Amino acid sequence: MKKATSRDVAKLAGVSQTTVSFILNSTPGVSFSEETRRRVHEAAKQLNYVPNSFAKGLKTNESKLIGLLVPSMVNPFYPMLTQRIENYSALKGYNVLLCCTERLPEREVDYLNLLAEKLVDGIIYTFTPHYLKNAVRLSRQIPIVLIGEKEEEISLSTLSLNGFKCGALLAQHLLELGHRSIAYVMSPVKSVSYTRQRRLDGIKSKIQEFGLPEESLKVYTARPVSSDASDGLFEIDAGYQGAEYLLKNTDVTAIIGVNDMVAVGIVSCILNDGHYKVPDDISVCGFDNTFLSEMFRPKITTIDYCSPYLCKFAVDMLVESGVGEEGNVLKLENEPHLVVRSSTGPVKARSLRPDALKAVF
Repeated sequence: MKKATSRDVAKLAGVSQTTVSFILNSTPGVSFSEETRRRVHEAAKQLNYVPNSFAKGLKTNESKLIGLLVPSMVNPFYPMLTQRIENYSALKGYNVLLCCTERLPEREVDYLNLLAEKLVDGIIYTFTPHYLKNAVRLSRQIPIVLIGEKEEEISLSTLSLNGFKCGALLAQHLLELGHRSIAYVMSPVKSVSYTRQRRLDGIKSKIQEFGLPEESLKVYTARPVSSDASDGLFEIDAGYQGAEYLLKNTDVTAIIGVNDMVAVGIVSCILNDGHYKVPDDISVCGFDNTFLSEMFRPKITTIDYCSPYLCKFAVDMLVESGVGEEGNVLKLENEPHLVVRSSTGPVKARSLRPDALKAVF
């Protein structure tokens, strides 16, 4: 008699193969109804299915290699994801081939071709693919999981970073503290990521929800200060540049950096200016909950993505659940949470510096 597979269990239970894997392996942090769990367990029992902890759904000619695509190694968020994915993959018996695209679409294509030639067992994207059709086409041969924004029209299994909710969480925090003049500072990149835009959309939604005019939010994109995108200081420089402009030309009482590095640059500028304090005069926050937000002084309010779980889910989806087979696509919503630290506080009215009058009038 042919040995039952997780696909057989999924078909009998009327659920996806990924759902079968998560339930039978008791994957932490993923919830299913009691009815769904009952159907899966009963189907497994009926078919005498015994889960295999390794390499479910992968090709029989395994390379024990997972390809990891990241857009940059400048932002500590991506090295943090890389380390966690590598560590967990090693526990599963897999090695990781790191591919840094520097946000260059042509480099992304080159890496996809390389990973296909290396016959990797799966690919993890940590950003929305620029050449989406190429990635979707390859996903029919090699399982691909995206850690990024969830888009229903993208036929790739996705662990959503939920940028919209991230932006909304930070904006609500500031608005509840009484801030009514807020700025969002972005660093210059070769191609604007969808996550950055979704964060901005979330901020705008809260501004509107509180009944404030559009003018309550200022958006500043820093000018490139160097052609070398690998310079680890360019994100901090962007925050510094944005804060300089906002301090001289606006009356904002809170500034949101597009990530923790930009937020560090913002705080540095405010402290160096000498006229204002954080958070007494201006509150500052960022995204990603990297080590910078914890070690910098004042400690920076930020958004955490529960990235250890994200990294484990991404590997498990490749290794155990047959993602990519027969259109098996799963989309999971991540629940980010606000980490409040000492860089944000109640609003206090601040007046423009004397040297800002010329710029205003």
